[in-house]
Amino acid sequence: MSAELRSYYHGRWLFWLPAWPRLTLQRWLEGHGLPVGQLQQLLDENCFWARGRCAADLLRCLCGSDVVVSIWRNEQLVAIGRASSDGIYRAVLWDVVVSKDQQGKGAGRTVVERLLAAPLVHRAERIYAMTTQQQGFYERLGFRCETRQRLMLLER
Repeated sequence: MSAELRSYYHGRWLFWLPAWPRLTLQRWLEGHGLPVGQLQQLLDENCFWARGRCAADLLRCLCGSDVVVSIWRNEQLVAIGRASSDGIYRAVLWDVVVSKDQQGKGAGRTVVERLLAAPLVHRAERIYAMTTQQQGFYERLGFRCETRQRLMLLER
C-alpha cells in the first residue's frame, strides 16, 4: 500500500454509545473519517449492486456492522469493507469496495486483512466472503469456493 494511503478501523463499540441520537451518530461519522456522502459516491461509481443506496440506510448498515475498515488517499475515501460476526463460530465479510483507480494497488487486500484481524472476526472458526464478481481476489487471500453449502436468498 502506498505511503499516501491510510486505513482506519471502526469497531461497533464506537457506534453504540448509550443515548446517541441518529443525528449525533451522523455528525460523529462525518467528523471522524467516514463521510457518508463519500461512501455513497464510492458505491455508486464502483459497484452495480449498491448503486442508489441512501445515506440513512448506509448509516444503519454501518451501525449494524461489527467492524468497518476504510482506506483513504489524502482526504478521499478509496476503499471500504465491513464484517459481522458472532465472535466464535461464523463471520461474514460484506461490501468490500475499492475505487477503480486504486484496484490492484493493495487497498482491497488491506481492507480484508484488517477485517480478518478484528477480534470478533479473527476468533470465528469459519469466515465467509460474499462476492458477485471477485472470487479470484478472495482466492488469492486464502478463501476457497464452498461447494458443500448453498446460499439461500429471501428477497423483500
